[in-house]
Amino acid sequence: MRQMIKRHIGQILLDGRFLSRSDLERALDEQKQTKELLGQVLVRMGVLKARDVNAPLMVQEHLSHLEDAVRIAAGERQLLGALLVQSGRITGDQLDQAISEQKRTGEKLGEIFTRLGMLTERQLAALLDFQQNQTEKTPGPLRLGELLVATGHISREQLEKALSKQALSRKKLGEVLVEEGYARPGQITHGIRLQKMLVNSVLAAILSLSMSSAASAASVKLQWDPNTETDLAGYKVYYAEHSASLDGVTPIVVQNGTTATINGLDPGKSYRFAVTAYNTADMESGMSNVLTVAEITPPTVEITSPADANNVSGTVSINVSADDNVGVTKVEFYINNQLKGADTASPYLYSWDTSTLPQGAYTLMAKAYDAAGNVSQSSKTVTVLNDTIPPTVAVTAPADNAVVSGGITIKANAVDNVGVSMVEIYANGVLLFAGNAAPYNFTWDTRSVANGSYILTARASDNKGNIANSSTVTVTVANQVADTTAPTISAFTLPATAASLTVPVAGFTATDNVAVTGFMITESATPPAAGAAGWSASAPASITFGSAGAKTVYAWVKDAGGNVSAASSAAVIITLQDKTAPTISAFTLPATAASLTVPVTGLTAADNVAVTGYMITESSTPPSADAAGWSASIPTSITFGSAGAKTAYAWVKDASGNVSAASTATVAITLPNNAPAPAPATENLTIVDATLAVQASIGKIQLTNEQKSRLDVAPVVNGVSKPNAKVDTGDAIVILSKLVGKIAK
Repeated sequence: MRQMIKRHIGQILLDGRFLSRSDLERALDEQKQTKELLGQVLVRMGVLKARDVNAPLMVQEHLSHLEDAVRIAAGERQLLGALLVQSGRITGDQLDQAISEQKRTGEKLGEIFTRLGMLTERQLAALLDFQQNQTEKTPGPLRLGELLVATGHISREQLEKALSKQALSRKKLGEVLVEEGYARPGQITHGIRLQKMLVNSVLAAILSLSMSSAASAASVKLQWDPNTETDLAGYKVYYAEHSASLDGVTPIVVQNGTTATINGLDPGKSYRFAVTAYNTADMESGMSNVLTVAEITPPTVEITSPADANNVSGTVSINVSADDNVGVTKVEFYINNQLKGADTASPYLYSWDTSTLPQGAYTLMAKAYDAAGNVSQSSKTVTVLNDTIPPTVAVTAPADNAVVSGGITIKANAVDNVGVSMVEIYANGVLLFAGNAAPYNFTWDTRSVANGSYILTARASDNKGNIANSSTVTVTVANQVADTTAPTISAFTLPATAASLTVPVAGFTATDNVAVTGFMITESATPPAAGAAGWSASAPASITFGSAGAKTVYAWVKDAGGNVSAASSAAVIITLQDKTAPTISAFTLPATAASLTVPVTGLTAADNVAVTGYMITESSTPPSADAAGWSASIPTSITFGSAGAKTAYAWVKDASGNVSAASTATVAITLPNNAPAPAPATENLTIVDATLAVQASIGKIQLTNEQKSRLDVAPVVNGVSKPNAKVDTGDAIVILSKLVGKIAK
């Protein structure tokens, strides 16, 4: 009884690299929905061309068991190593290592492959048979002619004619087909390419089928030798999972033939099979030999460390993760395809001492086995670098002893015999920058540190921890220091008083730690901003006020840093000179009078400041502001020297000596014939009037008519003033006597 396994068409296409695994998975998902054949789905998806579907299906029929798969070998004969590389079983590097081992030991290459665990004995035998059959001319689905017929490029008749001509000419079949016009060169090329892809599929099937007692699908076809007894009625097939007994199992009855197909099996489980024969009397023979078909699910295995393409040194821990649906029996560790150790329990690890190995690339491989003999492997390549040479590193910018300011770029250069892993830049031992890829540049803002001397260094390390320090580079940081000190005002003076709104500045000086750049004088005590309008580059020579009075002003200075000083104040009293004369708004006398002393019925005046003096005269000549006769109050009367038509002139003045224009009033005085002339009024005479009388008597001043009339009080007879029409010293004596009370007023 032999095992027959139907290989899935999807696996055949995947092994031949007709499609990717992702394409296959998408097609299988689609197939579940549409219930189409897988080939139809792949053609509809555009993954395969319709003409290329028949050839893989044709090959599938010959992959039921190992012998058939080996028998259909075709294509150009290849060396064993090339077949293994083409099938993806080993890498080119592994083949080179095996050849090197062959040269060293003298063994056959196949023996080395089995010793290194790359092949089982059965796989090696199957591959050698396949290799031998490639030279046979037996027709088969892998032959180029059959593939061209299957793809529709030529007909069966054309193939047979071409084979006949080939036998005579000894040319290649493709050449004959082109010469006869049966096919184009491109079609031949396509057929050869298809042949190579299908050879890969067959090689993969052979390697799988030749695994000892392995199955590859959920269906197993059994075949056994026939029973020769004449009363044979049929056969009974018993099967059970590997751990279960066949006793008590309900068999499958086969009445005709010596084959049976068992479906619905779990590829992840092992099964045991046996056959009995029974006759027409329902007598059953003993069981045949028991065939065990092992589960075919290989373990999963992955080298978790070191990582692929890593550099390693010293003692390296090779860690492997492995799992299986039944159980991992062992994990083997290979270095360059040489078995170095095995581990039978998780965690799976191997300590690899690289300290004595030459530097270079090494292939790590881990193989995981399960109880059914299924095996899988994981490979990674590492580079052994037992490096003790430190990098070389230098600070290339700025230059040594440079004076720097603001933002500068510090540049470092580092090289290593293996590779630089890190470069660090320091200033006075403080880390500024760390980078693991060139260029090693850092922009340093020197304004973030104090001015002074700084030592720049760079440190480089490699993957092995070798460290090197650069030579030092000294730089001097010289940034302009921000000015935060405000200037001070040392002197600011104004005159105590002023007669103008523009007042001269008597003194304005200031000092600063750098320089005073602006001056300002304000009437406000609020400090001005450094950017405000009104600053002057030089000290102002004067300040103009908006009005007179007591004023206080504030002086300010600033520097280029925008620092504004505290205020310095000064005061001034502004009194403006009054040049505006007062005006008389009303002056009236009665129209007539019967006495020389006439009452003033109305006298009003106004001034921009104040009216300070009043005077009424018979003269139209304006009196001076300092003349005698001015009264601080409005006169209530005026005494004329004689009767008749009289015109009086009213005047007013202010404190600044401004005298108004005259305002006139007239009166007609008619004295009674029998009425004595009135005595001069003496009740309002003062010592000033006595002084005026003396000055007039000696010719010092010229009296007005009004003054003459008023000061003419002498002589006095019997206590009564008898004016004599002149003013002399006698009048002065009478006035003084009245003032001191010697004469009654």
